[in-house]
Amino acid sequence: MKKPIIKIIDEVNIIEALTKNITNNVKISYCDGNVANNEVIFDSCEIEKVDFTKHKIKKLEFIDCKLTNCDLSNLEFTQVSFTRCEFINCKLVGTNLIEVSLFDCKLENCLCRYINFSNVKIKNSQFQNNNFDDSNFLEVLTNHLEVSECSFLNSQFYNNDFKKVDFSTSTLTNITTDLKSIKKIFVNKDQAIDFSTLLDIQIKF
Repeated sequence: MKKPIIKIIDEVNIIEALTKNITNNVKISYCDGNVANNEVIFDSCEIEKVDFTKHKIKKLEFIDCKLTNCDLSNLEFTQVSFTRCEFINCKLVGTNLIEVSLFDCKLENCLCRYINFSNVKIKNSQFQNNNFDDSNFLEVLTNHLEVSECSFLNSQFYNNDFKKVDFSTSTLTNITTDLKSIKKIFVNKDQAIDFSTLLDIQIKF
């Protein structure tokens, strides 16, 4: 995965950034205000402690950005691409990703419970130590996705292409899935036994 190209000019808050359309090559810090914009594209930014749920923005897009300790919960992203972005210690609880592309992205230590991945394309990306419990993955297409130490407890997987994705260090307890979604994935021994039960396969020891 490529590292985001982040150029920091000076420190501005999100109110100033959005009202003056300063969303390129900046470092954006926490603030409590509210801004209503129809569409905002952040390009080559470093964004910290911003609660996007407080701002009435209909469409967000991130390119070459690093987001740290930000809240994007319950937001809806439709037909948006995230390119060379990092989400570190962020909240994406109940966030909807619909026909979204994640290219060269990294999610690390993020709370992603109840997140919805629908018709999402993921390429050259990393999911590390994230909580995806009670989430939905529908028709997700992957090309070189690395998954490590993530939790997918009670999640649903249907009609996905996860071929060659290694879930062996993650928690897949009590998931519901179909055969296509788990075809050619990598799992550990205990997970394989769980899947055999799920698929009504009897194992003799």
